[in-house]
Amino acid sequence: MLSPRRMAIAAAILIFGSRLIFLYVLPSLQTIVTDFPNYYVSAWAVRHGEPLTQLYNPLWFERAKRRAGIERPAALFNYFPPMNAMIMWPLATLAPIAAKRAWTVVNIIALMVVIHLAAKVSGLEWPAAALIALLAGDALGNNFTYGQFYVVLTLFMLSAVVLSERWPLIAGVATAAGTLTKIFPGFLLAYFVIRRQYRAFVWSIATLALLAAFEYAAMGWAPHHTYVQEVLGRTLRGEIQDPYNVHWNTLQAFLRRALLRDDLLNPAPILDASWLFFFLRPLLSISVVAATLYCISRSRRCHVLLEYGALIAMVSLVSPSQASYHQFLFYPGMAGLIAREKSWPNKLCWGLVFTMMCSNLMGATARYDHGVAMIAAFPRAWIVVILWLVFLLMLDPRLPRISLAAVASAAAAIVVLVAIAVAENRRWIADVSDGASRVLLEAPADLEIEPRFVAGRLVTSVLGPDGFNGPPQMEDAASTSPDGKWTAFATDQRGNWDIAIRSNETGEIRFLTSSSANDLTPSFSPDGRSVYFASDRHRGYRFTTIYRVSIDGQ
Repeated sequence: MLSPRRMAIAAAILIFGSRLIFLYVLPSLQTIVTDFPNYYVSAWAVRHGEPLTQLYNPLWFERAKRRAGIERPAALFNYFPPMNAMIMWPLATLAPIAAKRAWTVVNIIALMVVIHLAAKVSGLEWPAAALIALLAGDALGNNFTYGQFYVVLTLFMLSAVVLSERWPLIAGVATAAGTLTKIFPGFLLAYFVIRRQYRAFVWSIATLALLAAFEYAAMGWAPHHTYVQEVLGRTLRGEIQDPYNVHWNTLQAFLRRALLRDDLLNPAPILDASWLFFFLRPLLSISVVAATLYCISRSRRCHVLLEYGALIAMVSLVSPSQASYHQFLFYPGMAGLIAREKSWPNKLCWGLVFTMMCSNLMGATARYDHGVAMIAAFPRAWIVVILWLVFLLMLDPRLPRISLAAVASAAAAIVVLVAIAVAENRRWIADVSDGASRVLLEAPADLEIEPRFVAGRLVTSVLGPDGFNGPPQMEDAASTSPDGKWTAFATDQRGNWDIAIRSNETGEIRFLTSSSANDLTPSFSPDGRSVYFASDRHRGYRFTTIYRVSIDGQ
């Protein structure tokens, strides 16, 4: 006969499991919603030999989405590493809905393996470990609904830390696959070093080289060149999608929202102090990473799941954006934390915290996005801060010794950060100081591109929930002035995309913009005196809005 505790666990599994199946798993087998097309279309393009020179171009990706057989929803290959295009490469020969069903099966298998590993390492019985996974609720379910990658990524990262000693080859393969697809698992390389798991480190490096060679053979150099030249820097600076969006619920998003003003995306920060943001952002990231790695290296209670939890919390604190489905990455760490607790009230408390963090309700306070009240708009960020501190304290690290060398190193780091902040602030100011001015649109959207005049009226291509609002034009199409004397075009000659004009009589080329962002799709005004174009300055990479610049600099 089952004990009351086991009966309660069985009943909870039935309730939460039924919710997952009926609200998320079964619908995922019948529908395609964002973000599955992002992965599928890129894999389809690779599998079918599409030219990948424009992989990061949202207009090209829209056309590729339709060629792949998906009319809606919207799809972008926005700031992903090129390896993301290989995630669903084995499924790209299937029709979109068949591939979505196959990917759902892959996620179910990965979930089962993750639960098994977490149970084995934590000492929990399998039903208890399964219940904790189901407490992830919306985060877990959204992985199925959106066709996301984070259940599989959890398996990669958990396998890396759990198997690094006994099975270093598997740990290395898992680390390499995670790093090439999402970058942040690269922190596991540092983890292997400080934990003296050198065989896992060597296997990771070797597998990274092999996978990179395979990726290059399959995709060529073009998307990698774009990623290195245009995307990576913007990603590291947190300039992706709408970087001010409170729904990201991260500390970086909070700092940006609090300290950087944008007329359209963030008109009411707590303090308009860009220089302070560019100082605090790297200071926060470096401090969190250094503290985490120090506590793991100096811990007196070695517990692999708590170390895993500290690493995931660290990544969450330095990430610019996160959605609910990212939070399933915390599951193994929370399983380890709950397993370590002795009392049932404490176990239930941490289970409730995990459920709250994974819930879609974390966005309920997003309306508090102006002024000091925006502190309430980031509840998940504050929960992650608490969990990070708890994981570190439970590792019981030895206190660091304060020495003259340590103080001098800290002072030098501060000087470097101040220099970085000054340079970044100058870039930020210069990006909107080239004479171009933002065009006020009647209904501004997150991504507007291809300004053009139809019957004297300015129209644009707008990205909506189902894709662009009309057949997109060719992004590299040039525009000729009404008098035929000039041609406006976008060029990446100087490392990023700028707008230039070329004389059709003499061949003279004159640059009109000088932002470090991307200025694209130029079009002459009806009077020929101005050029309208799309730009992602002060925004996320390729999330453009419309600007105007005079051809004579006035």
